[in-house]
Amino acid sequence: MRRAALAGNVEAAYRLGDRRVKGSPPDYADAATWYRRAANAAIRLPPVRWHRYIFPGTESPGMSKRERAGRACRQKVENQVAQVDFANLVLAGAGEPDDRTSIVVWFEATASSGDMVAAFNLDLCFAEGVGAGMRKDEEQAARWVRRAAEGVADAQYAYARMLQDGRGVALAEMLLNGRGGACLPQAAAQWFKRAAAAGHPGAMFAIGAQYANGQGLSFNPVAAQKWFAAAAERGHAHAQLTLGRYLCNGRAGEHNPLAGRVWLERAVAQGVREAVDELS
Repeated sequence: MRRAALAGNVEAAYRLGDRRVKGSPPDYADAATWYRRAANAAIRLPPVRWHRYIFPGTESPGMSKRERAGRACRQKVENQVAQVDFANLVLAGAGEPDDRTSIVVWFEATASSGDMVAAFNLDLCFAEGVGAGMRKDEEQAARWVRRAAEGVADAQYAYARMLQDGRGVALAEMLLNGRGGACLPQAAAQWFKRAAAAGHPGAMFAIGAQYANGQGLSFNPVAAQKWFAAAAERGHAHAQLTLGRYLCNGRAGEHNPLAGRVWLERAVAQGVREAVDELS
C-alpha cells in the first residue's frame, strides 16, 4: 500500500492516512502526510478519470454505463473526503506550516459541491483568518456558516451567534430592511432552536438567556429555567451555574435550594469560579 501511495495512488494514500488516525495511539502527523499525498494526487487528476487511477484494472468490458458512473461518483467522494480530512488535521495543528496555505482550497472545493461539514470548516477558516495571507472575513464566514447551518448543529449555533451579535450579516440585514450592521435576535432565536433540537447544549443555554433577557424572545423566566435545565443536564457548565442560581433564588417561581446547590457544585467541578462564590 505504501508503494502504491508513493507512486501516486489516491486511495492507497488515503487508506494509509486513515489507518494512522485510527491507530492506537493515533499518529496525526503521519496521517497528515498521507492525507496530503491523497489530496494533492486527487486535485491533479481529471474528474472523469479518477476511478481509473484509484482502482486500476477494475473496469471490465461488460460493466454498464450506470456501474461506471456509480463507481466514479463514489470514488470522487472519497477523494473529497481525503482533502477534507487532511484539512481538518491541519486545522488541529498537524502537517507542515505550508499546509495552512492550501486548506481553504480543499474546503472550498468540497463545500461548493454541497458538503455542509466542509462549509462549516471553511467558515472557521474565514472567521480565524487561516490560510495564506488570509485576514479574518466575517461576511465570508457568515456566508459559509449559513450554508452549513442547513444540516450541522454546530453551524446552526455559530450562525445564530453571528446573527445575535450582528457580525458578518450586513447582507442579510440589507435584504430584510435595507440597513446593515444591526443584530437580528429573533432570527438568532430560530437558529438557536434548530441547533437545540439537534441536541446542542450551547444553543439550549442561549435560548434560556434570550428568554431571561427578553432579547429575541418574550421575557419568560419559566421558559428560561426550562432551557437552562436542558443545557445543564447535558453538561453545560454555565447552564449549571445559572440553573443553580434560579433554584436557590426562586427566580422562576420554583424555590429549591438543595437542588440548586447540587447544580452549583456540578458547575464548580467544571471550574466555574462564580459558582464557588454562590456556595460560600
